Amino acid sequence: MIPKSIDFILKSTVSKTFKCIVAANSLDIDSEKKSIHHIKIDNINIPNDWNIGLIYGSSGSGKTTLAKHIFGDKCFNLELDENKSIIDNLPESLTYDECSALLNGIGLTSVPCWIRPIKTLSNGQRSRAEAVLLMLKNELTIIDEWTSVVDRVVAKAMSFCIQKYAKRYKKQIILLSCHSDIVEWLKPDWIIDCNKQKFILPKSPDFFLPQENQSNFQLEKLTEIHGNILANIII
Repeated sequence: MIPKSIDFILKSTVSKTFKCIVAANSLDIDSEKKSIHHIKIDNINIPNDWNIGLIYGSSGSGKTTLAKHIFGDKCFNLELDENKSIIDNLPESLTYDECSALLNGIGLTSVPCWIRPIKTLSNGQRSRAEAVLLMLKNELTIIDEWTSVVDRVVAKAMSFCIQKYAKRYKKQIILLSCHSDIVEWLKPDWIIDCNKQKFILPKSPDFFLPQENQSNFQLEKLTEIHGNILANIII
């Protein structure tokens, strides 16, 4: 059961090394006390019928810990054989064309990346590979900070692909991100803003979107860049 409110405190000791003490003193921080981050969010009212959720906030704002408090640790579990290629990690029930469409749609367009062991991929390539595997899980899934290691065009393309996939196949996928430029591509059904510590629904005046009048032009450009994959990806 999803809680209606969250209230917890993250604590950690402050290191007592010389450099850490100098840094603490520069901000008048008492190095004898613990570093504390308080997260309190009320009125969490996630609708029953939803496909995409977004937990947004700057780095260190508590997104991952918050997600674990609400949805549990198991949503982060991912079975991955790093010695196998990404295409061989995908379910055997998928045809080659389905695998190709998923990988292209998520922005992993380099065929050589599909057939190399996952452990040889770059951070950006790996993050996209993991996003595909997480999308295919049957239960509720959380994809953590997946847009931080890719460029912004790819991040938007991935967002567009994920939300279309989730809505087509009635998946429930939660994205954790420190970037607000993906919101209009994700089209989330709800947002938890860790910066403001607020739960936000699309009809709320607090719901933030980039300039909508640029969306069609941007989408056309993204579609061109990814060879029309985004217009046809598994939908």
